[in-house]
Amino acid sequence: MINYHETGILSGLRTALIIVLLGGGGIAAILTVGAFSGDRWWVFDLAANFRWQLFWTLLVAAVLYGLTTKGIASLVFLAAAVLNASVIVPLWIGDQPAATGEEGIKVVHADISPNVDSTSFVLRWLFDTEADLILVAGTTAQRMAPLAADGSPYSIIVAPENSYQAGIVALGTEPWPVEEFRTEEYNEPVYRITVGSNGATVSVITTWGGLGSSAEEADKLAARLRTISEVIESSPHPVTVIGNIGATRWTHGMRTLQSSTGVRDATEGSGYAATWPVFDLPVVGGWIGIPINVVLMTSEITPLEITTGPDIGAGHLPLTVVIGPTFGS
Repeated sequence: MINYHETGILSGLRTALIIVLLGGGGIAAILTVGAFSGDRWWVFDLAANFRWQLFWTLLVAAVLYGLTTKGIASLVFLAAAVLNASVIVPLWIGDQPAATGEEGIKVVHADISPNVDSTSFVLRWLFDTEADLILVAGTTAQRMAPLAADGSPYSIIVAPENSYQAGIVALGTEPWPVEEFRTEEYNEPVYRITVGSNGATVSVITTWGGLGSSAEEADKLAARLRTISEVIESSPHPVTVIGNIGATRWTHGMRTLQSSTGVRDATEGSGYAATWPVFDLPVVGGWIGIPINVVLMTSEITPLEITTGPDIGAGHLPLTVVIGPTFGS
């Protein structure tokens, strides 16, 4: 039996739930719409990275609010959830140009910043991938040196000037030519590596940077994306951009880069490939993060394979990309 006091407690809990749903759902709805105008405020562009999380927040808020009380807010939350879904769904329904069926160029990218549980495990895993090109972000040349030891098929072709400085270390099965570019004002390195294998030559562009999580970081990200655009446009070969450049496909900067250079998101059709942060939770762990590691390609090339994982003890899941030529290229 429920007495008056218990009814009062339940009523208070119900009111508190309504307030939380209105607050959380309202903020998520505002960020959903604002994320289309990321050029106006860095907070909106940062929020665009989390379209997946906004979708589920709004869907849960719409259902719970509808069950708790009658109000138009549940319809607003549902509409905002659908808006997020409309820009997420191409990850499943998108397709890529057909390949010629030839063997491709294998590139492995791993962001191991700030540290890993076992460097020896990471080194062994990277070595066993048998990639043509290995890109390791957030590490030092000193830590990656064992991969290029005597008898190894790999040599270090890119590394920070200071062997103990964290940055990008690239290893290749051949001494692929490397060009280094620098972003304006912030002087961050952007690398273009010319990889030739299996009768194909591809320019692999990579860099490393954080999300635009503040006004200054947003300016760094914008400079990074501008430099990447310039490097793409000046490349003499088909281009792929692979790495954690600090922005997902939904941000204003990434949309601008794609429209200005003509590169496409090569992960479309592969599903939701979240790479950061890593959550070792059953069933849902792989769905919590965001797809921060990007793969972009020009029209002459296509992905023969794009896979994430396994968990190598870092904050990010590694990314494996096999690049092949398209029909008619």
